[in-house]
Amino acid sequence: MNVSELLGPGADRSGAITAGNTAQQLAPANPSRRSLTFQNISAADLWINPHGNPAGIDTAGSYKLVSGAFYQVQTNKAVSVIGATTGQKFTATEV
Repeated sequence: MNVSELLGPGADRSGAITAGNTAQQLAPANPSRRSLTFQNISAADLWINPHGNPAGIDTAGSYKLVSGAFYQVQTNKAVSVIGATTGQKFTATEV
């Protein structure tokens, strides 16, 4: 049995920044979540906050993800993301 068979297909949380310099929800709080995997597929930096607070650029509690970077976290809290420019894309899966 491979990992995807154990975890299931997961929920696609991929998207794009809807308003530059404004935090947006990536995934709501979920007591059943085992992990969230995120990749920045835009050309510019994105910031992610897995602590249930709004993400902020250069803000404590938010993690900077350069273009191409992956991030995986095990949290059941709400997760938010922010980027400087509207349209920045990301890929994310919640299992």
